[in-house]
Amino acid sequence: MVAVALLLPPALLCLVLVLDQYEELLLKKGSGTPRHAVPARHLRAVPGPPSREPPPSASPEPHVRPSPDGTGRDADAA
Repeated sequence: MVAVALLLPPALLCLVLVLDQYEELLLKKGSGTPRHAVPARHLRAVPGPPSREPPPSASPEPHVRPSPDGTGRDADAA
């Protein structure tokens, strides 16, 4: 029982180190092109910066509020 308690941690450490080396070998040999040469996917959670063109809803004429009585004329401009 004492032998298992003394030999198990170094054995597990060696196993982890061997698996680490194996992973490095797979990552090196796995891809033929360098990682920086692979086209990246540029995903964004938010939309990109606005374009230089105004949106189609933007109109050059000023916005006119409808009057409260519904006639279309401003109450102040009698």
